[in-house]
This record gives sequence, C-alpha cells and structure tokens, in this order.
Amino acid sequence: MREGRISKGMPKFDLPDADVSAIVAFLHSQPTNDRGLPPSAPINIVVGDAKAGQAYFNGAGKCSSCHSVTGDLAGVGTKYDPKTLQNLLVSGGGGFSYGPRAAESHVPPTTVTVTLPNGQKFEGDLAHLDAFDVALKGSDGIYRSFSINGAQPKVEVHNPLQPHLDMLPTWKDSDIHNLTAYLVTVK
Repeated sequence: MREGRISKGMPKFDLPDADVSAIVAFLHSQPTNDRGLPPSAPINIVVGDAKAGQAYFNGAGKCSSCHSVTGDLAGVGTKYDPKTLQNLLVSGGGGFSYGPRAAESHVPPTTVTVTLPNGQKFEGDLAHLDAFDVALKGSDGIYRSFSINGAQPKVEVHNPLQPHLDMLPTWKDSDIHNLTAYLVTVK
C-alpha cells in the first residue's frame, strides 16, 4: 500500500514504519459495528432478565403448555450457547424440518397429506414442496412426488413448529431477550 494505487486515486505514501504502525493501530481501535466496539470485542447477547423470561415461559408466552425445563428442555442452557438459543427462538424453534437437513434436527419432521382428486390419500414426511411439486417419503420408505396444478392435489402440511411460527409476530424484543436469559440458566 505504500506504493499507492495511482489508478484508483490513492497516492504513494512515504512514511516511516513507526508512522504506518501507528496508523494501523489507530484504524484497528475504531468501532466497526453498531455496538460501538472494536470487532474483537465479544458480543454478550444475554441482555434480558432471566426472572422475567421464566415468568413469560410459564405465563403469557404459553411455552410451558408444550415444553418443560425438566423434560424436553432439560439442560438446554448447557447444550446450546446463548446465540444459538436465541436463533432457535427467532427461527420458530429451529425452522422447517424437511429436506436433507431434517435428519440433523431434534425437531419432529414436517409431514404432509396429499389427497388426489379421486380421494386417494398419501401421507408421509415432507421431502420437498414448492409451487409446482410436492414430494414425500411414506412410512413404507417409498418416495412419492406429485405435480401441483392449482388446487389439485390437495396438500396439507403438518408442521410441528407451526405454533412457534404463529407466535413470532406477537413477540417483542424484550420477550426474546428475557426468554434467552432464562433458557441459558436451564442447566
């Protein structure tokens, strides 16, 4: 860089090594993100109130109607770092669990029922869905694919995370922060 980049409008700089080092140190000390901290500063996302998170979990959030910190969420604060926990919350509990990554997920698979115009039904784990095709793997292990044309065949998706996805628009940032702060304490 001392030679400059004349073609880009940057002139040659003739500075002693000590001055170059001082400039580099100064630039590296400047905030480079919206937190106003140097990029090397660790992010502490646990900014909520754990007690408020516990109250929300057991009350208005209705989390305890399906989940238990001594059951399915036992040790969740040990299994996941705070950032992962918060990402799971804001992604609706882990996101959709169909396709190649479904096997990696701890979430039950998304299933589908396909009803043909003649009334014949096919059910199984959802393997693919877009505006043109739906595919499933039945309990018999057979992969089936159907073309979608308008409302035919009838396709009913059963996503076990749908209650989480439905709740996302109702959550405030403070709810998510408080839930994260609570869940990291569940060891």
